[in-house]
Amino acid sequence: MRLSVGSWPGLKGSSVLQVCHPDWRGVRAAAYGFGDPVVETKDAGRSAMHIVHNARSAGVKTIVVQGFPPGAANLLRTARRAGLATRCLLHSSPAQHGAEGGEAEVVEQVLALAAEGAVGVVGFVKKGLAEMFNALGYEARWVPNRMPTLPGLIRVSPQGRQPHIGVMAEPFWRKNVVTQLGAVAILEGTAHVMRRPDVGYLAQLPIIEHGTLGWEQFVGLLGSMDLNLYTTLSECQPLTPMESYLAAVPCLFSRTSVLFEDSPELLGISTLAEVDNPAAIAKAARRLLANADEVIPLAQSWMANFDKVAAKRWMAFSRD
Repeated sequence: MRLSVGSWPGLKGSSVLQVCHPDWRGVRAAAYGFGDPVVETKDAGRSAMHIVHNARSAGVKTIVVQGFPPGAANLLRTARRAGLATRCLLHSSPAQHGAEGGEAEVVEQVLALAAEGAVGVVGFVKKGLAEMFNALGYEARWVPNRMPTLPGLIRVSPQGRQPHIGVMAEPFWRKNVVTQLGAVAILEGTAHVMRRPDVGYLAQLPIIEHGTLGWEQFVGLLGSMDLNLYTTLSECQPLTPMESYLAAVPCLFSRTSVLFEDSPELLGISTLAEVDNPAAIAKAARRLLANADEVIPLAQSWMANFDKVAAKRWMAFSRD
């Protein structure tokens, strides 16, 4: 178990404590982005009494579970019995609910916990899900991810031929990695990945595999690319494009989230709809690279403005 403030006495003065799984990269990064103290634990159930006791002693009023790590139900029930308010924020989409084992069941467990009073408020990161669940008779709120705060970036000098293109997603169906690597081939660049997909016909493509990195190393690598690709098939509100633009590197991503939705200029040049076509990705990537100097400050400004909205929604969700 890891506490972001270092020790339990460091919680003094904080009314909210978040709990997340240390290995769920996107959820973890999102939790830290919201700004309140974070406990990372792989088994929230085994740690429940310890977390709740120390949280109460420090004056914490609310426990927010990010995602639904193992043992989360026990933690939430323990917190409620101790008189703490509870929240659960879910980071999944209906596409996952219908395709990935256990995802719908997680949502159903959280809604059942809300019905019994163990969860005070249920939130969804993806825009539109609150309306869907409200229509189905459940109470839910939209709580978008906040803009991450990047550390002092330690950039690297990548090896291989330019352009250096990051495809920093796990190679499973929703992340569309093979299609994006096809676009790198058309762009005649070097692909940088976390994990190489097991696809033999990509053998001729220069691919550098970096493995699992700590977050600081990960964003440092993002910031060392000429371009990052994140043209995935389904997202809630991806952090990788935001991290890339904050690191001053353009990122082409799919039109699957709230990012840039009210900026026709940014939406038109930083996103695309035809995400299963390597040639379409490559064409859009060339255009984005050619306009990167203009796009990056616009993207950073949009994120800063949107973060004000996200901050207000987080405050209402975590403290009301």
